[in-house]
Amino acid sequence: MRNQTILRRVRGRVGALAVLAVLTPALTACDSFFDVINPDVINAESVDPVADGTIFSRSAFQTFADAFSGGYIVYTAWFTNELWVGDTFPTRNEYGRRFIDDRNTSTNGDIWSPLQQGIAQSEQVMELLEGAPGTELNIARAALTSAYALTLQAEAFCEGTMVQPGGVPGPRMTPAQLLEAALIRFDKAIAKGGATTGAEATSIVTAARVGKGRALLNLGRDAEAAAAVNGVATSFSFEIPYVDDASQRGRLGNGVFYYSYGGLRESLVVPPEYRAMNDPRIEFNDAGKYSQDGETWLWNQRKYKAWNSPIRLASGLEARYIEAEANISGALAFINARRAVGGQAALTTSTPAELLAALMEQKSRDFWIEGMRMGDWRRNGDAVPNILQPGDNYYKPDLGDVKNQTCMPLPYAEYNANENMR
Repeated sequence: MRNQTILRRVRGRVGALAVLAVLTPALTACDSFFDVINPDVINAESVDPVADGTIFSRSAFQTFADAFSGGYIVYTAWFTNELWVGDTFPTRNEYGRRFIDDRNTSTNGDIWSPLQQGIAQSEQVMELLEGAPGTELNIARAALTSAYALTLQAEAFCEGTMVQPGGVPGPRMTPAQLLEAALIRFDKAIAKGGATTGAEATSIVTAARVGKGRALLNLGRDAEAAAAVNGVATSFSFEIPYVDDASQRGRLGNGVFYYSYGGLRESLVVPPEYRAMNDPRIEFNDAGKYSQDGETWLWNQRKYKAWNSPIRLASGLEARYIEAEANISGALAFINARRAVGGQAALTTSTPAELLAALMEQKSRDFWIEGMRMGDWRRNGDAVPNILQPGDNYYKPDLGDVKNQTCMPLPYAEYNANENMR
């Protein structure tokens, strides 16, 4: 087996011990501390899958965690009017206007490439560890990581791709094909996690069941989606941890906070539609200043209050939403229970269209800036509230109007580099 560059981007969200462990193989193989030979490459012959699998799978998950908070959540929030763009970058305002050019460097650098790297690392980990004894938990972690990255790619992009066995670049894939690939990996996470014991294995299995339900819902397989999450406890929550490292906050901290008041680029603005909800699930404050662009007043999100605020990836509450959407005619009681959380009066409607709109309204509150809205909108269209419609209504009129994109174009850089996409 040839050398693999599995750990090109090692992040510290599992603590300094994991980072030290990743560095150790390169250092201990040298005659002296300063003799570092190609530290980005790990010789396959020197890898012990049982001993090193945890490092590899956690590194893959960390790459995904970075893509999720600082890229996917932020940019899909701008795209779906979940947050306003308080930034000067034209590439970011293209998101607010839903007029994204395929040469948009922010797409490639902040969303597409990080998701692709998370998938590639996870696939390499599974390939490396398959069949090795005692690696079930690490394979489950890698499978969960790849499955979620594929699901997010399918929800956000008009089309996609993924690495093939042996690290070969993959072909063009439709969102449905990406979701089918995600299902295989969710099932692998469930099987491998179920073959071992412990709290983390149980958590991975449950998160995979919720993720599987999400993917199936996007594929229109409602009954299967409800079955996948049946029995998931409402109290369950799978959260991604983030780290407050003052020297590396841009890489290790909560990416939503990075763009919020107190972060390194204060350009996330809570829109008036959300401020008017008067809902405890929509936490914000007046920062008393303009955002980074110098023209948009900074109404600051307070859901994630610090660099080390965790972000929910899967939950029992999401499982209940999946069940409700899959059986929308029976969703009224659940909708009214969620409306009560926000101090809203109960509804009496019984028409499926009205129930779906009411469900999507509550979901936009419960999962505000958690990366749910893009998939909900593409799946349910006009039932999702507060989407800016095409026309002359962008909140920065000098930049132009809102266009009609409903998904993100693949970066030109991918077409240019991957001959299988042409």
